[in-house]
Amino acid sequence: MIRLLFIILLFLCCLPWESAAQGSAERRDSLGTSIIINPNDLLQTIPEWDAATTDGFTYRVNSGLYGFYGPQPTVYLDDIPIDFSFFNWQNLNMLPSSMEQINRISYSSEPRVYNQTLSRAGYLNLHTTPPDSGLSLSGSFTVGNQIEDPGPWSYDSSRVTPNIDRRGPHYFSNIAYRSSGWFARGQFSLRQHQPTNLNNHHRIGSYSYVDNVWHAVKTTVSNGLAEIGYQSDRWNIRARGLTANNDEYVFFQPFGREVPSITGYRQLAVQAEHESGPWKVSGRYLAHRKFMDYRLNNKDYDFEWQQLDHLFSLSSRYRQDNMRVSSGASLEISDTRGLQMESQQVVATLFGSVHSRLHARHTLEADLSADIAAHEAAASFSLGSEHRLTGAWTLAGGIDYNELLYYRQESSTYWYRRGYTLFSQLGIGIDTPLSSKRNRAGSIKLTNRIQLAPLTSLHLEGKYLHHYALNIPWQVVAHHGQQYQGLYTQPQDLEFSSEEGDRLNVRLGFSQQLNRRLSHQLNMMMQYTLSGTNRYRAYWFQTPQNRMTYEFNIQPASDLSFSLATTYRSSTLWKEYQNLNGERYRSLQPQYPLQYGTFRTKTPSFLKVDITAKKWFWDRRLATTFSVRNLLNTEVRYHTLGLDKALQFVIKASLTL
Repeated sequence: MIRLLFIILLFLCCLPWESAAQGSAERRDSLGTSIIINPNDLLQTIPEWDAATTDGFTYRVNSGLYGFYGPQPTVYLDDIPIDFSFFNWQNLNMLPSSMEQINRISYSSEPRVYNQTLSRAGYLNLHTTPPDSGLSLSGSFTVGNQIEDPGPWSYDSSRVTPNIDRRGPHYFSNIAYRSSGWFARGQFSLRQHQPTNLNNHHRIGSYSYVDNVWHAVKTTVSNGLAEIGYQSDRWNIRARGLTANNDEYVFFQPFGREVPSITGYRQLAVQAEHESGPWKVSGRYLAHRKFMDYRLNNKDYDFEWQQLDHLFSLSSRYRQDNMRVSSGASLEISDTRGLQMESQQVVATLFGSVHSRLHARHTLEADLSADIAAHEAAASFSLGSEHRLTGAWTLAGGIDYNELLYYRQESSTYWYRRGYTLFSQLGIGIDTPLSSKRNRAGSIKLTNRIQLAPLTSLHLEGKYLHHYALNIPWQVVAHHGQQYQGLYTQPQDLEFSSEEGDRLNVRLGFSQQLNRRLSHQLNMMMQYTLSGTNRYRAYWFQTPQNRMTYEFNIQPASDLSFSLATTYRSSTLWKEYQNLNGERYRSLQPQYPLQYGTFRTKTPSFLKVDITAKKWFWDRRLATTFSVRNLLNTEVRYHTLGLDKALQFVIKASLTL
């Protein structure tokens, strides 16, 4: 199958391109395809990032620096940060936005101060389409299903779950008004998911029998947004209120399995920018509250954790001729409480950057930041240059050194050391001492961008990464022998140690606009551990060594498009679950003949093919999308305890007035 795909690719590369076609051939930031259905699908569009999931709805992201158990990339919505990260996992489906609204993304895998906020593990900025003049309304509805189940909604919902891995339904609505430079909008979304694949059906469902009643196993996310803004030649002002609630089953890595919880997020943000001549001054106040509360379960597990943050930031930028200089500062005041714990933290961040065009073909850029807390500090810097060697060949290089405060690592061990008693509630032992070191890493990167033709580009990038110190949480769970209880894993002593090692990442990218109706792109990512401690090597076995994505888009008519997306992912090894290897698991209730599976520490490599068709009606006001995921019905598994994503179909309809 892989050989066939390469033959097709070579054939397409030989087709003539049309020089009259408009638009850039580099489409990595473009969302002009119908492949993406939900916000979490965005994680599959970024070539440098890996994603792992146990339920197919919530993901841990590895942006290349910290792995799956480290800090997550910072998410921005129209340049304002949103912190959905809880103990180093996050769920983009908590965003109150529809994919029809997001027309472009920008991202980076490097830790940077971006838009006045320290992005610990890179960032993902989602840019939405501004509201049209006057009053506008829009909405969408999405639903899907997976094969190898008893059929849609065939069971009584009071009996654990009405279906096996039903997708949705998801609802979204938007109202907006724009007049002159002012705009206002409100949005609401409701997303539902049934995390009951055979692999986690029994494990998650075992929590749901409470007071002789089986409660539905379901993840429900409800969120809303209200925003007002003003924009002119000199001013850009935006104020936003955001709320999100998520009834879910949090996969808590130190525990080795899920914990029922209600996670929530509240945000109030005010941001203003003023530009005058070569100067631009920006300021922001942001308050957000994150919490993890009790969700009904028969173990009475409860995170009872909340954090209230106030963030103030101010920056300035001066641009003149071939020089751009910016600097600024931010202050974070945090109050965190959980069970018997109360902890306050104040962190100041100073940052600055210089960008200089030394010559028409040569540029130089430098960044420097310092994170200062009460008892520790961290510094980071980067130096990069870009050289246009010929009209079609650009060479860029850079060196980075990054430090990350223990507080910024968002590890649950940080709160344990300050009196958070969740570990004792869950029966998790501690292997002391726990590391409290800063994460420290340095890297060297070289990038080649070659324009093979006006609408054909080649991207080749290599990055060497050395971790001087990388804090890694490690929980080698035991097998829980009483299968009928559905627990399967038993936590042992948690280790949190600082490890050292070297990594090499290589990326090859190719994109081509064949004509105004046909385009395709290929991305290959290779990741290798060159050296390191035993724990360091075992940790990076969790990430695939090789990944490949190929996407083909065709628009035979202005109101019809088809997309094909193919993903190859090599096998991974999760050594924390070595005691489960070869052990059997089963479905929860004998509502139909019991089904059995076998845990494997090694997740198999897979080739996944998705096809999508999108059709517009009524002057593009009404859009319908039909997508088939995993067309070949191969075993698609991202985690030892994760679901197997069998063949699925998704139907979506959206309306804009």
